[in-house]
Amino acid sequence: MWWSRALLVVMLAMLGPAGCGFRPLYGERPAGADHAGAELGMIRVLEINDRAGQVLRNGLVQRLSPRGEMAKPAYTLTVKVNSSNSGVAQSVDGSATLGSMTTLASFALMDIEKGTALFSGTSRSITNFRYYGPRYGSVAVERDAEERALTEIADDIRNQVAAYFASRGAGFKPLIGQ
Repeated sequence: MWWSRALLVVMLAMLGPAGCGFRPLYGERPAGADHAGAELGMIRVLEINDRAGQVLRNGLVQRLSPRGEMAKPAYTLTVKVNSSNSGVAQSVDGSATLGSMTTLASFALMDIEKGTALFSGTSRSITNFRYYGPRYGSVAVERDAEERALTEIADDIRNQVAAYFASRGAGFKPLIGQ
């Protein structure tokens, strides 16, 4: 009889997510419902200034449209990125031994056809790194921290935009415009 109780618990656990309205962001949808993955592939990421912007743009393109950008996109994504470094810990001689990099990106999703803003937001990443004695080592560590931060921001922006498309398909009102 213990197996029947275990079977009942398993069946209830399987019905739990279905009963609360859970539906996967990228999974199968009923006919006629928008698919967030298809919408993400229709976004063109506009150029972003400086090296950090180029790294962020490449990360966004890889995450939004892994098969390549469409020839005629439906949306554009404008991103502005800013970074700042600060010393967090100091050695006995007063030089910084631990650094912190704060990277902030603001973005806006625009509908090309209508010329309206659909969604905007911000993403922030704080990464820490250790300064090494030689200057080259410190530069390499700072670059690594910057790339980690930009990867995190690209993931966050993709998730926010995908959630926007999923909520729009579910009948929620957009945050901006319309």
